[in-house]
Amino acid sequence: MPRAVLYLRMSMDRIGASAGLERQEQACRGLALARGWDVVEVVDDTISATTSRLADRPGWRRVVQMIEAGQADLIVAWHLDRVPRSIKDLEFLIDLALDRGIGLATATGDIDLTNDVGRMVARILAAVASAEVERKAERQILANDLRVANGTPQWIRRPFGYEMDGTLREAEAAAVLKAYHDVLAGKALTTVAREWNEAGFRTSAPDAATARPRAPRKNVYAPSGRWNNVAVRFLLRAPRNIAKSTLYGEIMGDGDWTPIVDEPTWHAVDRFLADRERPDSTVGKLANLLSRIATCTVCGGKMGASKRGDAPIYVCQGPEDASASRGHCQLPLDFADEVVVSRLIRQMELMGRSTCRPQPLPIDRGALEGRALEIEKLMAELVEDRTVGLLDRDALLTGTATLRQELAGIRYSLAQAGSHAAARVVDIEAESEEFNRLGLEEQRAILREAFAFIRVIPRGKGRPKAGEPTWRPELIETEFTPAWLKATAYASPVPSLSAAPRPS
Repeated sequence: MPRAVLYLRMSMDRIGASAGLERQEQACRGLALARGWDVVEVVDDTISATTSRLADRPGWRRVVQMIEAGQADLIVAWHLDRVPRSIKDLEFLIDLALDRGIGLATATGDIDLTNDVGRMVARILAAVASAEVERKAERQILANDLRVANGTPQWIRRPFGYEMDGTLREAEAAAVLKAYHDVLAGKALTTVAREWNEAGFRTSAPDAATARPRAPRKNVYAPSGRWNNVAVRFLLRAPRNIAKSTLYGEIMGDGDWTPIVDEPTWHAVDRFLADRERPDSTVGKLANLLSRIATCTVCGGKMGASKRGDAPIYVCQGPEDASASRGHCQLPLDFADEVVVSRLIRQMELMGRSTCRPQPLPIDRGALEGRALEIEKLMAELVEDRTVGLLDRDALLTGTATLRQELAGIRYSLAQAGSHAAARVVDIEAESEEFNRLGLEEQRAILREAFAFIRVIPRGKGRPKAGEPTWRPELIETEFTPAWLKATAYASPVPSLSAAPRPS
């Protein structure tokens, strides 16, 4: 009795019921029963033929293994297009049939791939299937263009912060809006992710147990639903949060759903995160404070963490283009971190700056106070018109709503500026403790904002003289950025704690 392996495939199973696969199996088993074939195994794939090659399907690989091991004589499918959907895949199947002498039977008619007529029919059917794939792609492109033009959502899954119809899911939307302001205030993405996980929020990634199978990828797809810094970054940079419709990653127009955040804030965060993306994806995890922030004064290359014996050190990694050698200078890791952080805290003391986090830019208090008086006058005039009967109550409330909101924002800005300006006395120990409590990403962000450069000078050859330290703070050159020195209304010009740059 010929041995048959049933191969079933459907492009996707949106509800997880496997109804399409069951119908295919019934038809294939009926054919095997009528022909007197012994069904030795049933193999299935739930994967699109347009996004995966034949050899990439896990179920098909199992079928090939059975054929090569001599465990089956026939492949039974519901239709030819369930196996190959392109001419290239069909040729692979023809070669397999010729090498192993196997037959291919379908519930819609047998095809003998071992003779020329059968191969001709198979190639015609494969060409028809390829044309259908192309027509389907064109229909999908037209449908996507229409949805973009109408501004309707194109979401496969419910995005975080929204319902599928585009209305806000209030708790998630509030967390997203807060994250935008927290990131601009200096909070690390890892901290945002941790707070969301602790609050019970989960991503919209499908559950690993119910997610439909996908083509094999370089990185294993195993969604956990937990937030991390990468997921938060993608979410905050998504244009849908300002109600913009996108196609293939490009903003195409306005969407008809409710925005979570205003456009100026979104653009500010988008630029902030884009500037901090690592240009070289081959660089490993930055687990140290000054890695790839500090540079070598000899070649300009980045300093990276390494070890000398059991002691961790920063060592010159050489220039990116490998135009020079590496290892021109090195410093003990703990020593270099302590020198740079102490200079940061010392500068804060000289400036009267009470926190190392980003500070508000100087504001024009006179202009804000003048606008506040103007708003109060306009609101008084509206109340007077209401008193004499020129306005009804609804008109009064509508007319003053925007003015009250603007006035509240002005008063908040004035209060914030006043609180920062009053902070003159700085507790160095408290500031050091605050910096040490921050996450590594947040600490590194502060250093990037505060220092125009951090450069390491070679110690030189020979041993230090008696009584001289092996490592000296003068081996580290630093200079603060003008923007950081001016990032508070009470900042005053102070001398830089750095040496002049040395020539290469």
